[in-house]
Amino acid sequence: MKKLFAVILIPFFGGCISIKVLELNAFKISIPSDWKYIKQQGIDSFIGMLQAGNDTLHFDFSMNGYANSLISTEQEYIKREEWKRGPYFLKPDITYTAEFDVKPERERQMKKLGTTDSTKVHVEADPSYKTKSEVSLPTTDQKLKYPKADYIAKLTYKDSSIFVAIEIPPEIKMHNIQIDSTDSYIIKTISPKVPGKGDDRNLFPWTFIKPYF
Repeated sequence: MKKLFAVILIPFFGGCISIKVLELNAFKISIPSDWKYIKQQGIDSFIGMLQAGNDTLHFDFSMNGYANSLISTEQEYIKREEWKRGPYFLKPDITYTAEFDVKPERERQMKKLGTTDSTKVHVEADPSYKTKSEVSLPTTDQKLKYPKADYIAKLTYKDSSIFVAIEIPPEIKMHNIQIDSTDSYIIKTISPKVPGKGDDRNLFPWTFIKPYF
């Protein structure tokens, strides 16, 4: 199923100005009459610029999900679980791989050693695939133990549990990120908390638009 992603930089226009509607086939946008469309060459998405004087706005649009989805919210970052990619529940001298690849990997190592004795190789499924996580705000005691933690994750694998500190990347903390929705679209708007600081793409508000399917 094709998915549509559109990234549009939306400026704030004040006062009484003349507005025109720019039709770009993929989408249309209302802009001041003195703004000009500048075509650019994208690889996997339709990109371009809107320009007036020293002001430049950018857009990135794709029917296949290749467009830039902008900075994640804290909850999006947590749900992606990149922070969970650590040596948790791993034992020394064990080769870890995906569960479906355990038997083939064991056979590869046995062949390499020239043995038919499976006890000479140690291959197990990567525990991260079956590790359960519970994320919450740090308690007072946890904050003392993990002073930089924004959240604490309780990771459980089989009968073992550990606590892991989650630090939200500075890039996310530096921006205001708002998600709204209509009957047809999910709308994500991003702007720097301090004007002029943060992601260069977000010196002005950006809006990411994704339709429901």
